Amino acid sequence: MSDLASRAHSTVFEHARDAVLVLDAAQRILEVNRAAERIFGPRAELVGTAVVRLLPGWRPPDARGAQDSPHETELAGQRPGVVGVAYYLRVQTLAQVDARGEVLGWVLQLQDMRGSLEVEASIRQQKEFFEAVVRNSPVAIVTISRQFIVLSWNPAAERLFGYTPQEALGKHIFDLVATEESILPDAKRAQRDVNQRGRVHSVTRRLRKDRTIVDVELLALPVSVGGRQLGFIAIYHDITDLQRARQAAEAANQAKSLFLATMSHEIRTPMNAIIGMTGLMLETHLSEEQREFISTIRQSSEALLTLLNDVLDFSKIEAGRLEADLHPFDLRQCVESVLDLLAVRASEKGLDLGADISPQVPQVVMGDASRLRQVLLNLVGNALKFTESGGAVVSVDGTRRGDAPDAPWVLSFAVQDTGPGIPVTKQQGLFQPFNQLDVAVTRKFGGTGLGLAISKRLVEAMGGRIWVESEGVPGRGTTFFFSLTLQAAPQTTAGYLRADQPALQGRRVLIVDDNAINRRLLGRQLQTWGAEPVEAGSGMEALAKLQPGARFDLVLIDQQMPGLDGPSLASRIKEREDLQKIPLLLLTSTGRRAVPPPGLFSAVLSRPMKASHLHDTLVSCFSQEVAPVNAEPPPQGTLAPRERPGDRVPLRILLVEDNPTNQRLASLLLDRLGYQVQAASNGREALEWSMRQRFDVVLMDLQMPEMDGLEATRRLRRELPPKVQPWVVAMTANAMDSDREQCFEAGMDDFLAKPIRVEALTAALVRCQTPRPVGGVQARPSRVEQEEAPLDEDIVPLSARIPGLNPTALARLWRELGAQAPNILPELIDTALLSMPGLLDDAFSALRQGVLDDVSRAAHTLKSNAAWFGVSALEAVCRDIELRADAGELHGLRERLERCRVELETAREMLSRLRDSMGVSESRS
Repeated sequence: MSDLASRAHSTVFEHARDAVLVLDAAQRILEVNRAAERIFGPRAELVGTAVVRLLPGWRPPDARGAQDSPHETELAGQRPGVVGVAYYLRVQTLAQVDARGEVLGWVLQLQDMRGSLEVEASIRQQKEFFEAVVRNSPVAIVTISRQFIVLSWNPAAERLFGYTPQEALGKHIFDLVATEESILPDAKRAQRDVNQRGRVHSVTRRLRKDRTIVDVELLALPVSVGGRQLGFIAIYHDITDLQRARQAAEAANQAKSLFLATMSHEIRTPMNAIIGMTGLMLETHLSEEQREFISTIRQSSEALLTLLNDVLDFSKIEAGRLEADLHPFDLRQCVESVLDLLAVRASEKGLDLGADISPQVPQVVMGDASRLRQVLLNLVGNALKFTESGGAVVSVDGTRRGDAPDAPWVLSFAVQDTGPGIPVTKQQGLFQPFNQLDVAVTRKFGGTGLGLAISKRLVEAMGGRIWVESEGVPGRGTTFFFSLTLQAAPQTTAGYLRADQPALQGRRVLIVDDNAINRRLLGRQLQTWGAEPVEAGSGMEALAKLQPGARFDLVLIDQQMPGLDGPSLASRIKEREDLQKIPLLLLTSTGRRAVPPPGLFSAVLSRPMKASHLHDTLVSCFSQEVAPVNAEPPPQGTLAPRERPGDRVPLRILLVEDNPTNQRLASLLLDRLGYQVQAASNGREALEWSMRQRFDVVLMDLQMPEMDGLEATRRLRRELPPKVQPWVVAMTANAMDSDREQCFEAGMDDFLAKPIRVEALTAALVRCQTPRPVGGVQARPSRVEQEEAPLDEDIVPLSARIPGLNPTALARLWRELGAQAPNILPELIDTALLSMPGLLDDAFSALRQGVLDDVSRAAHTLKSNAAWFGVSALEAVCRDIELRADAGELHGLRERLERCRVELETAREMLSRLRDSMGVSESRS
């Protein structure tokens, strides 16, 4: 062997990882390497020592076997001369023999096994630990094979399901806990899901050994080792107590809702008398002191009613009874209706109120209009409550989410006021229930602190979010924002919303108002129509802009301005010969209207301004169709003796009410409207009266002794002949949505919530004059179809003469409604707009089913509605459909119904314009 090879062998020997002992034939140590020194000590002490001194358990193997392959054994012992140092070795022995087979010596390779012992001990400890966890777990843990055979079953599983491990091991899991037909499908679904998705987490039910069913929360996961799936682990948590607690909580919620509904009735019943009687008393001759006392009582009752409504709304939300009612609605009209409701409150505090709706947003959207209106009422009402000067503005803007034609819109609403602001430190808890800024706020302004909490829940229920921004600086106010994602619905073609307005294009309009916000809102709307607005912040500035040579087509003048007010400015303008032909429009606030001097103004517009009113007034002014306003119209709500609805259209009314005070109040209200009333104290008396005498209308209370209103209505519908069926109007103090549905299911035709108000009652009595189909018999004719005196078409205000609507029919409508037409007609139109599409859908459905009687009935009702408002084209189409359906002519009906759909869309546009003209006609009456 060369020197290099010898040195290589020596190096490998010396630095080998395992210890090596070289022995002679007498089993004495000849040589050791460094690894052996680490185990047994210095080399000098080892060389020449008998190996049995180091390894007492070692014995030389058979030389012939150890010559070809090492002999392996394991030895453990104590290091000689050193206390506490132990070894555990795997010994491989190789014999060294000569050519004759004589043993020359031995080579021992020693592998230190102490690390392996520690690993095995650790593994064993971990195994014992996890076995203890599974054994002592409070939840059932079961391991199953890929074929869903039980492999392990811990004590908690035995306690939960009743099977011992001996009974469970080796069985299919379904044979133990899913043998019931009601449970097996869910168990198979869980098996499929864990195979496909790799995880199952659900609340379900399983079966015990004693055949009882237990509610469990199931978590199932696959178990894999080395990338190979061996089976599954299933964890069952007994949630029987949790389910019972949940059911108890739901029962408590239902009990709470029922309690609140009952309390609502009990509280609203006396409030009905208080609000109603004080309203009647305020219309009698009173001294100023008496009027002040009665007004205070009325206002306090209204405040109490508002608090009650807040508590009931919050209760419905907490009980999970809040459901969105998605329908197409006009976004601008929804916002403007909120401003209309709060206009008087703003006027009483001298605050400005307006809306800034971007022309980019869709006109009609699909959503819950009533919930949106409620949120805006809460936010705008709060803005007015906490603002002492300035006002509030509702802004609406939006962007389309995506480029697709049917992409939804993200609409952003903002309600900004000029109040004291909200400190940043107090903004966090604003949307929490029963929260107000501090005790002083509650004492000063009152309220439950529920308005913002309800608004937050409503916005979130509609899929949006709400937040607030404020610097907390007085005068800079607060802005509440909320955003909603809504789908645009088929758009109408309302004239006032089109950007191309030929009558307004290029018109220069001077806006005179000391309020910059009002000027900005008016200016933006005029620019949308193509007009050119010019602003003036005072009367003197307006006169300066109206110097000779300046061209203006119209002047909008605010009534209340410092220095030179609106009428005074108008008088100054009219004094100049070159300005006498310019139309002047007076802008005034609700409740502050004064009689302008004769001949000054072409029209008077009330704030908050509706775009439709402003548009129609401007177009009329530029068309020279409006005579100057010379006198103030009669106050809203007043009824001259000859203009009472009951005098025009008499109705025989049965009032069913068990509370004597409410019965008396309702009788007084109906007498004021010109109706004669027969009273009954419960449903049984109502049935007896209905069998003896025919009534046109039954005003039915719901909660009464002996027989409630729902059962009485069902009996009326069953026992009275179809031709004498009355129109039944529910009167209830319950505020839950389900009450309205129960009324309609029982056969009622309309719904009035207590406290009953004159306007709502009047509108309900007008609605009952529309023919109602009963069973298979044609409904009784409306009284407007009876003979009547010749009509004066001039009774209809000029702004309400909508092209396409029959003027004679409109004149008849105005005569029937009398002085209440501006108040009642908008609600009547809204009712028609909502009901007519449903009638057409009923006709299509009946045609698909081949039921021509139902086609005729739907067409007849739609024809009557069209005739009521003078929609002659729609009326003619519906009459043709009705006649053909009655004659059994199926051919061509679908094409005529499609034509009816086109005419209905046109009718809806005209009726919307008629409704929007009410504010303008009122201002000119």
